[in-house]
Amino acid sequence: MSESLPCDAVFAIAVHHIRMDSCFHKPTSNGYVLVSSDYNINSKNFKETIAEIERNLAHKAQLRSRLHTTVQNRPEESYFTRLDSSIKKNTAFVRKLKNFTEAQKESILKDINTLNLTKYISEVANAIVEAKLKMTDIASILQVCVVLHEKYADFSSQILEAWQKVLSLKKDEKVSNPSKTRVDVRFYADLISCGVLTPKEGLPLLGSFLTNLIHGDKEEHNSATIILAFCKFCGEDYAGLVSQKLLNDAERFKMTVPTSNWLPPDKRQNVRNLLREYYSSLCKHLIQDHKELQNFERQNRRILQTKGELSNERKEKLEVLNQSFAKLLNMTQQFADVLAEELPELRQDLSPRDEECSVLELCENMSDQARETLNELLWENEEGRQFYENLPNLSVYLPNLVPKVTMEAPPLPDPAEQMIDIEKEAKEIEEGEQAKEEGDEDIKPAELEDEKDDADVPVSLQSNKVLLDSFLTTLSACVNREMIDSAAIEFSTNLNTKHNRKKLVRALFTVQRTRLDLLPFYSRLVATLHPYIPEVATDLCNFLRQDFKYHVRKKDQINIETKVKIVRFIGELTKFGMYPRADTLQCFKQLLLNFAHHYIEMTCHLLETCGRFLLHQPDSHQRTKVYLDQMMRKKSMLASDSRYLTMIENAYYQVVPVDSSARSSHIKIRPPLHQYIRHLLYVELGNKGSTNKILKQLRKLNWKDPEVASYAIRCLTSAWKVKFPNIRTLAGVVAELTLYQEFVGHRIVDAVLEDIRWSLEFPISKFNQRRVSMAKYLAELYNYRMVESSVVFKVLYTCITFAVSYDRNVESELDQPDNLMRLRLVLTILDTCGVFFSSGLAKKRLDCYLVYLQYYHLFKRSLPVWTEDNPFPVAIDFGIKDMLLSLRPKLKPYKTLQEAADAVENLEKELMNKLSQAMPELRMDLVTADDTLACIEEEDMEEGEEMPEDDRCVVTAPRKALCPEDDDFMAALDRMVAENIHEAYSRGKEASKAPAVDIAIPWQVKASLKKPSDGSDKNFLGDSIGGELGGALAVAEASSACAAVASSPPSASQDNPTVNFFLMTRKGNKPQFKNLALPSDSELAQNLRNREEAEKAEKERVKKLTLDFNERQEEEEFQDLYGGANRPAVHNVNRDRRGRFQHPKGVPDAELIFGGARKNR
Repeated sequence: MSESLPCDAVFAIAVHHIRMDSCFHKPTSNGYVLVSSDYNINSKNFKETIAEIERNLAHKAQLRSRLHTTVQNRPEESYFTRLDSSIKKNTAFVRKLKNFTEAQKESILKDINTLNLTKYISEVANAIVEAKLKMTDIASILQVCVVLHEKYADFSSQILEAWQKVLSLKKDEKVSNPSKTRVDVRFYADLISCGVLTPKEGLPLLGSFLTNLIHGDKEEHNSATIILAFCKFCGEDYAGLVSQKLLNDAERFKMTVPTSNWLPPDKRQNVRNLLREYYSSLCKHLIQDHKELQNFERQNRRILQTKGELSNERKEKLEVLNQSFAKLLNMTQQFADVLAEELPELRQDLSPRDEECSVLELCENMSDQARETLNELLWENEEGRQFYENLPNLSVYLPNLVPKVTMEAPPLPDPAEQMIDIEKEAKEIEEGEQAKEEGDEDIKPAELEDEKDDADVPVSLQSNKVLLDSFLTTLSACVNREMIDSAAIEFSTNLNTKHNRKKLVRALFTVQRTRLDLLPFYSRLVATLHPYIPEVATDLCNFLRQDFKYHVRKKDQINIETKVKIVRFIGELTKFGMYPRADTLQCFKQLLLNFAHHYIEMTCHLLETCGRFLLHQPDSHQRTKVYLDQMMRKKSMLASDSRYLTMIENAYYQVVPVDSSARSSHIKIRPPLHQYIRHLLYVELGNKGSTNKILKQLRKLNWKDPEVASYAIRCLTSAWKVKFPNIRTLAGVVAELTLYQEFVGHRIVDAVLEDIRWSLEFPISKFNQRRVSMAKYLAELYNYRMVESSVVFKVLYTCITFAVSYDRNVESELDQPDNLMRLRLVLTILDTCGVFFSSGLAKKRLDCYLVYLQYYHLFKRSLPVWTEDNPFPVAIDFGIKDMLLSLRPKLKPYKTLQEAADAVENLEKELMNKLSQAMPELRMDLVTADDTLACIEEEDMEEGEEMPEDDRCVVTAPRKALCPEDDDFMAALDRMVAENIHEAYSRGKEASKAPAVDIAIPWQVKASLKKPSDGSDKNFLGDSIGGELGGALAVAEASSACAAVASSPPSASQDNPTVNFFLMTRKGNKPQFKNLALPSDSELAQNLRNREEAEKAEKERVKKLTLDFNERQEEEEFQDLYGGANRPAVHNVNRDRRGRFQHPKGVPDAELIFGGARKNR
């Protein structure tokens, strides 16, 4: 067998796939006409295509036959022993397969012929499967797989096992990487069709993958590209698919398209049915998306007609829908061509386009939902719409009265001409030019005719004049819709004369400039009378128009209230349709041309009145939008004060409100159970008789569920979300609930303390209300005996010591000089629970704390930040006085900071004296301690002093049950302790004996022995051996060695070893040393060595005992920690001693306060 096998059949398969892919039809923008790149194919070209397909099918069959023959004649083991089996090259080969590209094919085939991959075949298979391939790499990687399959018998099984890990798709599971899966499916299918994997082995995995993929993707069709790639490249082999183009050409030229007979017909039919089922679901999805897109476009056209523009959200959604539909349509067309199926019919919307309808037709044909949308744009609420649109019909009261005016919709201007005019006006406003109108120079304020004397009025009209005066007098009192409608009916029925109409116009026009609240009602009166008495509206609008022009041309800076009245009156009449919208926009334009001072205020009032109405009207939308943009552009160039800038922004955002979708996106959607818990605690809590109900409902919660328990505890901790008077009730609910769920109380108390600590570390002003509520909550928990007094006092001391600087030159970031929130927290806690600190240890603690509190208060008060212009808040002073008066009526408050400082110093000295007497070892620390104010340690109770029962809260473990095993254990423990004590005592007596002290070696001798004369590195000073004994031995050894080196040859020193000793004698006051050489086996030398060995053994024994003791101590500490973790929760023994405490609606216990007789417990 040759080492390199030709694989022409593999390349023929790849070329056939490429040719087949190029024949697929591409959709065009003209519709559903499918046109291929070579549609005008002639008979000769078609015959060549058919011949090529036949050759490709023959090559596939030949390749399968060759592989079937070759695998039976694989090389023997002797062939692989000649190849390279080095780990380095084989590992590099596997790494190269993981990064396979078509350019690496030749080098990889060469490596296969030179490497022995017998032991690495599983790694090779996994690398091939995990490689990130492209469609163009399939032919090359197939050739590599064929060569490996021909050489190695285990390759097919190993690569099948690797594919089972990749293509194992469960039901309703989504594909994580569609692009790689698309290539993998084609690669795996080609491995089966080429014969590397047998159909019996490979088809079950492929069928299972395709079935689960199609059934799980019939709604969203996210995996359509994977199915389409399988149909294009493998559909001919597995389903007998022939494109619609080839079928049409074969029918035209009367020829037959060859198909593959590799699989049985029944299996190909099953695959074809599965693909057609997927295509039918794809068609339904396409039709549904087409309808949704048409409906959305229709809604957008209506919004453009009514509002004039589309929001960014709708534009983005339309773009997304278009892209999704185009992608789905392209996919459907390709599926239809591959499967030779018909495209679904997409019905077009035949309803007339909204642009072709007039405004009235549009309003008549508008659906209820669209009409509601338009009303929401025009009016702020339904009541406003009813006020401006639903007017009384006077014909009901005056049947003979004929309407003189017919309400007609204003004609829509030509859009092109309107845009040209708007652009010109925008340019005028930009440049500040004002076109002069006829008679502008002679504009005068509106002049009203003077009233005639009563003598000139006929006698028959005298009574009518009295009625009119009475009517005009009561007109200013019409401040609701019913009263103004009654006034309109009264005037039309009894006072409808020419003279009275003029007087009515005069009364309406001369309304007081401060009565802006009457303008909407006067406008409604005019609108109600307009169909039958149009002179009132006409005359009033003329007066307003003339007066507005007069004030604009005058350009004075007086009479601002009159100017505001004029523009607001114009705006109200515009919303009723009495003042033409074009004239209102002209007023808006005139104000923009003179955009300064009073004209800014007039513009803002005009926009606040009718800006929203003008923006959402079809005939005025574009112009209003342009004017608003020009106004904001002018505002950016203004150098006015902040008041004008704020007015402009308020007016603009009232007309063009901020999109509410951004705000609604932040709304949390909570589960129903969470909503119910919040309803119980934040809504129902505090209602009469609701406490027991809330407690019962909370007990019914599944407290074993960590999520439910965590959320309920978080709600019970959030006291700032409850009304302040209900915090006491919340604490009572927690106390009751703790009787049934003990862990709830501990977690809530921990959370409250953590929140208070966090508020001190991050003093953010917006959380002040939360901080006060949590302080109140902690005090109420103490009242219900959920915490001890020591915890409360720790919090109180933390408030006046944590990050507090008592140096005037150093300013604390966490406690600013003008920040008095900590004092408010302390007052809140003491006002709530301070009354119970009236006896025992709690009373002493409070007395000590009040000294420090007064010092902190007076220090804050004396800071230079408080001046006459910025005085210290009297509420804090009064709060401190009231608190001291209620808790300690006989206590005399300190008046100055020095008095408080002296009191603190005396208190600390007294406490330190007591502490030093109790712990004498701390006296040195007291001398060196800093004289600063800090958290102090409270004194413990003296022996014999009884703790008051209201503060006695003992933390105990579960009660001990006596048993005989405990007695045996205690006896064994006592015996072991006694033995250890006896052994330690015996060891101490032995150690106390004075050991024989060796004579110290003189330093001159030591110096001479540290550095030998022969230059060797050996140190003869044996201090490490053990004290003077080791030194003596070292001297002996050193002397022996020196003597051996100096006098004896090496052989002699080894035969007769000697030990040199120094003999010290004293002659007078000067010691003298003589050298004494003794044999090494002498008694003196032997005793010296035995003594050194005994000393070394004793040190090893002591070392071992010390290490054993440390290990035993560490084990005991671990047992204590483990036992503490498993120890049951603590409980308050007071509940076992007497009944549960019931707080009588905030009234303190009289016996506790006044010291009544106590029962013996």
